Amino acid sequence: MKKALNYIGYSVRSILSNRMYATFYIFGTAVAFILILLLLSAIRLIGGGTRPFVNSENMIRVSPQYYDIRDEWVGGIATQDIGPFVESLPGAVDYSIGNLQYTIAFAGSKVRSAAVSFVDHKYFEINDFDFVSGRPFTDDNALQAVLLKSFADRCYADDPVGQTITIQKNDYRIVGVIDDFSALQNPYERAVVWVPYTFDKFIPSGGAFLFDINIVFDKGMSSDEMKENLSHAVRQYFSRRNIEVRVRPSDFQTLQEWKYDYVGGSTFGYGAAAVLLLLLLVPALNIMTLSSAKVQASSREIAIRRALGATRRQAFAQIVSENLLLTMTGFVIAAFLAGPALSGIDSLLFRDESVTSVLSGFRFGVPVYAGAFVMAVLFALIAGGIPAYNISRKNIADELKGRDI
Repeated sequence: MKKALNYIGYSVRSILSNRMYATFYIFGTAVAFILILLLLSAIRLIGGGTRPFVNSENMIRVSPQYYDIRDEWVGGIATQDIGPFVESLPGAVDYSIGNLQYTIAFAGSKVRSAAVSFVDHKYFEINDFDFVSGRPFTDDNALQAVLLKSFADRCYADDPVGQTITIQKNDYRIVGVIDDFSALQNPYERAVVWVPYTFDKFIPSGGAFLFDINIVFDKGMSSDEMKENLSHAVRQYFSRRNIEVRVRPSDFQTLQEWKYDYVGGSTFGYGAAAVLLLLLLVPALNIMTLSSAKVQASSREIAIRRALGATRRQAFAQIVSENLLLTMTGFVIAAFLAGPALSGIDSLLFRDESVTSVLSGFRFGVPVYAGAFVMAVLFALIAGGIPAYNISRKNIADELKGRDI
């Protein structure tokens, strides 16, 4: 402990005597780790299983877009047939229905554009939403609504639960507000308002009165088995109506597969890894150049310490401890500023307030901070470890004589 305190004391004195260097180091580290935290959070959201879409790996969306062998549109599963269809589907354990409409809402005494999802009450059962206020609606025949927090904050000065929102000339009583989530978690779901499907007038989309079906399968089933069972069930459904549809297992995707493809598939995976590497290496190498110059200027002092009995390991640890202290200071600043930075980027790049935002649902949880912390340690070792190793290996006598070898 005493040795660690000595290292810290030396680091603090060195930092105070080199304020410009320390400021640049901390600023560069903070900027790098704000971006690293954002990217790690995105990777975690896309990875699957995060709230609220906890069934992303075993849920498949069935849209009413089927064509027969003559390429004529034949619609989808009729609303009254959805229950029996899912009940007869091997491996299906639950489902919900919904239809998204981009429409106008009268909320908080103002007219707002809003993506409204007409769903059944089971939508809130198959997904694990975080209700910051109120509750989900449980009656599909009641004029009730659930709002996304960011939309509610823009429309109402205080808690909107108990107030009304008007959609398609229907007045809905707001019963709940859910916390924001990212569009990366479910590219299908862009709604900011949810109301019962029974009141859907299919305005302004028009067309057939058909709903998408979100089918949850048993977690023990493979995705291939889910898709095979589903494609067979769809063919059987239409064959009973003397319609031969073109449908294959490959026409379906789990929500996890869809959102992975939405961000570019394997391109995103490799790209994210490459960006993380660049965010780690580029600032670290830039700072390493400055650190090398600073350490070189202190080489005589280090040589004197070694002449007085300090080992090469102690000289190395003395230099690296300063880099660790500076890096962790920048990391802590990044942790505090990541949230405001996220809000700023979101307001600049994603101004469409009528739909779910890409960034608003980002969360910096323990896994994200833990991953960033490991990268911060690597950052410090790259930026300070190499110069420390080089200076600790130099010949003491030559340094004290003033010759650089």
